[in-house]
Amino acid sequence: MQKVKEEFFLSVIFVLKWLSLGMGALAIIYFAISLAYHRSYYDPLMKEYELEIAELNKKKAEEKASLDSLKLTLSQIQTKINILRKTEIPAAKKAIALHEEKIESLDEDFIDRYNPFSEKNGKAKKVYEERDKAVDYKEKLDENLEDLRMTQAVKAELKFEILEKINQIDILISVEEHERERVGTGALGVFPWLLGILGLT
Repeated sequence: MQKVKEEFFLSVIFVLKWLSLGMGALAIIYFAISLAYHRSYYDPLMKEYELEIAELNKKKAEEKASLDSLKLTLSQIQTKINILRKTEIPAAKKAIALHEEKIESLDEDFIDRYNPFSEKNGKAKKVYEERDKAVDYKEKLDENLEDLRMTQAVKAELKFEILEKINQIDILISVEEHERERVGTGALGVFPWLLGILGLT
């Protein structure tokens, strides 16, 4: 009787062993089929997301190159503005003041000095002409300064727009990467589930 029980238990163990092997084989076959299906479905999606991300990164690089160039231009404009404000315009004002002092030192009547229609002699005429040239030069510098400030304002607005574009591209890249990660997880099919069943995770 004891021998019959032992043989029965051995038979049960043998059957369970083969059943477990059979189930394992079926699980592997199912996994292989599922993985092949998932890869055939998800791989094209993965490639599409990767292409979109690559294109977005290319656009971002182009915008960054434009931004770097624009920053350099703005720096050059600011340098020119500083030179005009701190050096050239003050020097032009000083030159005008010196010419005015020369005019004051001329032996002229008060009326002749401030009458634009009065005839000037050779020396006085030259002094007035030099003063007028200095005034014209200073006005030209003022115009250059105003033009530079207007250009600076336009470039600063463009810089803001480029930064906004880069920010939008970063958001799109983040979304595309999240979708790619989601698709990549789906492409694994039942693999994580199978690893969980087998106790490997």
